[in-house]
Amino acid sequence: MFEKYAAEFEQIGTYRSGWDASATIPKRNYPITEKQNFKLLLDGGKPMYMPSMSHMTTFAPALVPDNNVRAWVIEANPLPPGSDITGGPDMFGVPWEYVPITMGSMVRPGSPKVPDINRFEDYITFPDLSTWDWEASSEANKDYLTDDRLTRIWVLTGLNERLISMMDFENVMVAYVDDEQKPGVHRFFDRLCDFYDDLIDHYHRYYDAGVLMFNDDWGTQHGPQFSLETAREMLVPYIRRLVESCHKRGMYFELHSCGRNHMLAPAIAEAGVDIWSPQEINDYELLYNLIGDKVLLTMPTGSLSEDPSDEEILAAAEAFVEKYGDTGRVLPVGSSSAPANPKLLEYLYYLSREAFA
Repeated sequence: MFEKYAAEFEQIGTYRSGWDASATIPKRNYPITEKQNFKLLLDGGKPMYMPSMSHMTTFAPALVPDNNVRAWVIEANPLPPGSDITGGPDMFGVPWEYVPITMGSMVRPGSPKVPDINRFEDYITFPDLSTWDWEASSEANKDYLTDDRLTRIWVLTGLNERLISMMDFENVMVAYVDDEQKPGVHRFFDRLCDFYDDLIDHYHRYYDAGVLMFNDDWGTQHGPQFSLETAREMLVPYIRRLVESCHKRGMYFELHSCGRNHMLAPAIAEAGVDIWSPQEINDYELLYNLIGDKVLLTMPTGSLSEDPSDEEILAAAEAFVEKYGDTGRVLPVGSSSAPANPKLLEYLYYLSREAFA
């Protein structure tokens, strides 16, 4: 069986990989491109082979101020974490500070830029995207982005996170349940969705973006930040609008939401999210059983010994495909401490080609 597909897995080139401008990942001789294969799955069909997150090109252009101040520029000229970064104002003028030990940026709490959400217009100005040099950024990244793969473009600060950056965490949690502040939150999210719709349009027009990777953490290591009812009332309608902003342009919506969020899984599905990569503190099997038929989830490929034999790797791949091969609606991943074993990914290719044929 493996000989049947071996030529398809042969390396025929490379793609650039992430922050390291010198790092590459293999380009394989697949029967259809990684982009075509991903679209089969995301459009509700069965792919020819099991895709993984590495089959998309991650992109966070320096053009967007948030990406610079948060040390998250991934493009032709990347800005790796640990570079000489001091933070600065994001596109709404909120000051971020770079924290070297975490290799990321945060807003120092205690002096919120928006002290009264009902009067947010008095404190912030929405960016004018027409003043940004989209043409130059598109030209600079034309060789980094490829038609063979979906461009997965990042929005680092979503709805909940954007509001927290402007109001501080505890003030936002109160505003979600305070009847006097709820109208201001709804009005702000409504205006923010209009802005994000315009941003998504620019991403699609200038970079041919295929997936919007939307950062919006909703949980902590112990559980969600708010109740399912609050999520449904305050966030789901606006996430759904952003999903629609993507879908009407032929794009897909990926939610990046850290925390132990199984209690909020129904809200994520109800919002129409296409992809969710849950943090490792979640019970993946529980999430798969709850919403795996509605949302494409990343799933760990299982643990291997430190120096696994070929037989052990093959057995792990067979178990994974046997479990999820009926629909192919999972994305295999390793862990934060260890990426998926390359040989295991090879076996997943061969086995999934047979299973999906």
